Amino acid sequence: MSAAPAAQRFVIHLSPPSLAGEGQGGGGGDYPIGVLTLPITDTCKEVVDGLVRATVPREALVEVRGPWLITREGLADTLARAVTQEDAITDMLSLCEAAGVRVRNLPMK
Repeated sequence: MSAAPAAQRFVIHLSPPSLAGEGQGGGGGDYPIGVLTLPITDTCKEVVDGLVRATVPREALVEVRGPWLITREGLADTLARAVTQEDAITDMLSLCEAAGVRVRNLPMK
């Protein structure tokens, strides 16, 4: 953040996906972080000890694709919350989980 002191929003991505459309940047309200997602279309199963126990309803499941869109305040808050859990953080999703922050789902079309 120190390299871009005037920036108010950041885009973080590993590979450039197709965007859902303009005007869907993260930030605002209760969601200073947003990420582009796709609906899960495959059947998902719950498996315990090698046995299929149930079909998992996929209506509430999404595939997190990115890029991640985050406000300056959201990034600073997320990093401050997760500072003691660095060993558990391997990507943006685990960073948000470690920090306990809410992320806005931005469905791709």
